[in-house]
Amino acid sequence: MTNQKLRDYRPFFTNNFCWDFPSRYSLKEVSEFLDEDIDPTTQYISNTAKVIMKNNGIYWFVQKKGMEQLSALISVSDINLREHSGALLVTFKDEYLDDAGKKEIADRLLVFLRDQILLTEISINDLDRLVQENFTNNGYTISNNKLIKRS
Repeated sequence: MTNQKLRDYRPFFTNNFCWDFPSRYSLKEVSEFLDEDIDPTTQYISNTAKVIMKNNGIYWFVQKKGMEQLSALISVSDINLREHSGALLVTFKDEYLDDAGKKEIADRLLVFLRDQILLTEISINDLDRLVQENFTNNGYTISNNKLIKRS
């Protein structure tokens, strides 16, 4: 299990979305999503690539098929595959996503974390209601609004 390489988990395709690493998108697209200038965006892309290559985390931008704008950023950091733990941050651009789109993203995220890299403890911070419900409806519980534990 600990031989997994996080860099191999790209791209993901769902019915309506493509998930890929920040380095696979244009600087313009990423800087617009992050609402940052080019220099900090370049640094962000470089840092995420380093984290992924060190197998310590994984970052995807999610883009709706047929649209130029990025719809979401998924960050799973501080991954410890031996301890089955990590930290999750999901940022949605609500103007580009309805609840059905968020649910589709949440479903694929659950499969990745639960079934592919087997995380049982996930630190969270301000997780979207639909994403949180998807986890709690599938065997995870929230403790102190900060940690999801799979029973």
